[in-house]
Amino acid sequence: MKLGIIGGGMMGEAILSGIIDSNFLKNDEIIVSEPIEKRREYLRDKYKVEVISDNKLIAKKAKYILIAVKPQNIKDVLKEISPNIDENKTIISIAAGVKISLIKRYLNKFKCIIRIMPNLPCTVKKGAIALTFDKYDKEEVEFVKNLFSTIGSVWIVDEKYFDTITALTGSGPAFVSTILQGFTLSGVKGGLSYDISKEMVLKLFEGVIEYIREKNLSFEEVVKMTSSPAGTTIMGLETLHKEGIVGIIMEAITSAKLRSEEISKYLEEGEA
Repeated sequence: MKLGIIGGGMMGEAILSGIIDSNFLKNDEIIVSEPIEKRREYLRDKYKVEVISDNKLIAKKAKYILIAVKPQNIKDVLKEISPNIDENKTIISIAAGVKISLIKRYLNKFKCIIRIMPNLPCTVKKGAIALTFDKYDKEEVEFVKNLFSTIGSVWIVDEKYFDTITALTGSGPAFVSTILQGFTLSGVKGGLSYDISKEMVLKLFEGVIEYIREKNLSFEEVVKMTSSPAGTTIMGLETLHKEGIVGIIMEAITSAKLRSEEISKYLEEGEA
């Protein structure tokens, strides 16, 4: 068995869906463990893969073991599967805040440990995904990078940046949605229906992102291009600068980063 996924929740399913839809692996090369019976039935019926409730069996059968459980549950999972992990198996963790050093403490043998930071858009195959590892093994790292490329774009980064990435791309969907909500409600305030305002705002953001990417522009260039002397845009920008919008966003992400550091520290110090 090539891949075993421990945890069939939202992100576990997103990964499974990406693998199946892209034909990265065949259905019979994947096995999933999930504790909830209804969820097992759902995954089995939808994706036509083997779905069981035994994490130990996953560890025995699979070469790559992807742990997709909540951070507070990962220690119990590692204790459970540890006897079945040998030097030929690669461990992949998507548990936020769980450092590679913590995972190592629960495993006597392994080939490679790879830590992943996915985010919510992975569920629609538009994820911004960070990957790091304990030691570089080309075959293992390339396999995992290609696996996660089925649900988004992957960047290999040093683990020391993972708290920043957790705040930036992990918490980012909530921050971006708050900004989108502000734009949408401004349209409503101006007389548009909520639905029309929302759709126009979504198209605005999609268009700006695509324009910047296609033209390879800086954000500052777009600001200059849309700011006519004494026009509407420059007046609106004046208000944004007075309120310190950039600083507020940076402070929000920094606060999230500090909280990520606290959670990592708690998980490290609170281990049994």
